[in-house]
Amino acid sequence: MKVIVNVKLVNSKFNQAYADKDNEGEETEDNIKYLWEDEFEVQGNVTNFKVVNNTSYLLKGLYPDDEEFCFEIPDMTVLECTMDNGSVTLLPFSKKAIGKTEKIDGKNELQFNVQLKSAREVVNPMTGVYILKEDYPEELLALLNDEEEE
Repeated sequence: MKVIVNVKLVNSKFNQAYADKDNEGEETEDNIKYLWEDEFEVQGNVTNFKVVNNTSYLLKGLYPDDEEFCFEIPDMTVLECTMDNGSVTLLPFSKKAIGKTEKIDGKNELQFNVQLKSAREVVNPMTGVYILKEDYPEELLALLNDEEEE
């Protein structure tokens, strides 16, 4: 099946009452509901989709000098997509960053919507990974900051 994930960062300053009163419930230029939105499709045919709450996620990768790193990030919600070839794709979210989720089952398609709270900063180092800045490894934050400055 095809799996589409939609992630939105909710603007904590959005005022629904103002939108209802003055703009038929819709956002306006000065009352924006979402600060950003990501939408992506999990690559490949997903045979099993599972939401795993209250788990840890192993953030793995390579430093610029090609040395490997691995950090355990606690308090995560992980979307686990098992592919038809047996491989597993993991999409991790800091549990405390999630405002609400919604799963919509369609014919041979599943859409999973995640609304993130904007009260705390979220680090998004790659597609499908959303970790609270306070839980993100310090040394990797330094690397991200270096990349942004270039």
